[in-house]
Amino acid sequence: MEVTSVEKQSLEKLFAGEILAVDTSLRQYFPETESFPSVGMEQLNRSINYSLLSGGKRFRPVLALLVAETLGASPEKVLPVAAAIEFIHTYSLIHDDLPAMDNDDLRRGRPTNHVVYGEATALLAGDALLTEAFGVVARAYKKQPEVAVALVELLASAAGFWGMVGGQALDIEPVGSLRTAELMRKIHELKTGALIRVSCEAAAVACEAGVAERSAMRLFGENLGLAFQLADDLLDYDPKAPEKTSYVNQAGVEATRLYLQRVTELALVSVEGFGERANKLRQLVWFNLERVDLQ
Repeated sequence: MEVTSVEKQSLEKLFAGEILAVDTSLRQYFPETESFPSVGMEQLNRSINYSLLSGGKRFRPVLALLVAETLGASPEKVLPVAAAIEFIHTYSLIHDDLPAMDNDDLRRGRPTNHVVYGEATALLAGDALLTEAFGVVARAYKKQPEVAVALVELLASAAGFWGMVGGQALDIEPVGSLRTAELMRKIHELKTGALIRVSCEAAAVACEAGVAERSAMRLFGENLGLAFQLADDLLDYDPKAPEKTSYVNQAGVEATRLYLQRVTELALVSVEGFGERANKLRQLVWFNLERVDLQ
């Protein structure tokens, strides 16, 4: 496998322009200047923005913008679906942090949503973001009903029972012993990978790409999502305190590295046909590979 070196730098620097476009787009959805009929709704709006506008890598919506660039489309074609995906991702983080789930007090160096606004408001903030994600898509693509319906179906599949929520159910399932490598791969595929995959495939749908292009982007997203999770597992691996959902626990460090190389190759192969237009997608793949110093 030939790997082109990427200068060691953060995703925030590599894709600063795309992140700015995403952040600018997100600020239009829950304006603080709006007049609300009750203090409770005003508080809910603040709670939503507290998490939605907290910064971060914007990995998933940026991925949608990079797909548009690869397909020769303008960012405006995919910004609504990119926003919807970030709504869903943010809702999942708010709910994951709740006491009933992971019970985390910090997120990105700040108190988690429920710590600041209370559990009830945090729960509603997540509910609102998930619901409004589908409203964003319906409104933005209503003049293209076939596109809108396809996007709703994709987002529901990635976020719902057979996607992120199902993956979370597998993750919180009590275990009496170490899980199999195959089960941990499935958890990664559903809990994390589904939303990364749909970031690519939904962007292709929004760009009205052909069947072959859409399929290529779906494959790219599937393999990129798994590659990022495998890299995270390697970076986080501590043999003295193994995490129950780490692929490394069952497969071992060397086998995980080999698997990472394999899915990285598959991601790169899936965008070969796009030539230089896919260079930023390749940058993302190489960035991930270099995180664990695989040359």
